Amino acid sequence: MANPRPQVGIALLNWNGYDDTARCLSSLRESRFRPALILVFDNGSADGSAERLKTEFPEIELVLGGENHGFSGGNNRAAKQLLDAGMDYVWVLNNDTQVEPGCLGSLVRILEEDPGIGAASAKIWFMDEPRIFGYAGSAFNRWTFHSDFRGLRDADVGQYDAAEDVEILSGCCMLIRAETLREIGLFNRAFFAYAEDIDWSLRAREAGIRLRYEPQAALWHKMFGSSRKNGDSKAPKSSPRVEFLLARNRFILVRLHTKPWSLRRGFALGYHVFIRRLPRAMGLLLKKDRREASVAILRGLWVGLRFRPDPTDCRL
Repeated sequence: MANPRPQVGIALLNWNGYDDTARCLSSLRESRFRPALILVFDNGSADGSAERLKTEFPEIELVLGGENHGFSGGNNRAAKQLLDAGMDYVWVLNNDTQVEPGCLGSLVRILEEDPGIGAASAKIWFMDEPRIFGYAGSAFNRWTFHSDFRGLRDADVGQYDAAEDVEILSGCCMLIRAETLREIGLFNRAFFAYAEDIDWSLRAREAGIRLRYEPQAALWHKMFGSSRKNGDSKAPKSSPRVEFLLARNRFILVRLHTKPWSLRRGFALGYHVFIRRLPRAMGLLLKKDRREASVAILRGLWVGLRFRPDPTDCRL
């Protein structure tokens, strides 16, 4: 008897983002591998986009979150419901993406063929650009805690067309085995947004779970989709909220993956504060229209210095 077709559930967040989410859902309608369930978790939208999406895409299951739980909390709630519905795989997918018809099938195939792989991500191009890389695998520096997206902003001329294990997956696109989620959970809610995918990847690898970059799967990512205004195709300047989270969350990441008073913790935090964030804060302070962002960085560093994350706050 042939193996039954694996059941894939898609976790898709929406937050005041009808245009982006509708484009993503339209592309999913063209998927050659049909997902068993598309769960759109609405993070407290106030623009009527949730109701409009349900009307125009009746195939989705819409869950109203009631408030903005962030990327971490919203995806965790969606993933929990997909696991409870009996899904074999959960596809965490950004709403500001457009997927190729063969994307999901290629990700499912690689996981079905190799049971040792716990999760996989796709080749990701920047939206509205001629196949410019946003992600083609990633390496991680254990001392600086900096994640380097391979090929970032390079033109895709086939140089990253080999599937391989990688250190960090992009949270924009992660197809994850149900048993992997049950073993290590999903995102730590303390992050809210940014760096939660690095934390998850590190936890997976610490648990002996392999992560795969699969270039036969491909999609476009708008980048900063929830921050763009008036259809501007250029990436916007980071808002004070984003600057705050980027400054704070590195403290969370380092604390979750180093021992107290260890040399690695001291080096990583020193690099983050004195090499990455403080110079940026000082540079923004010199620009009249960016001083609020500068203050947000300093506030993020102060909050992060005192923040004590709960390593179990990722369980579903």
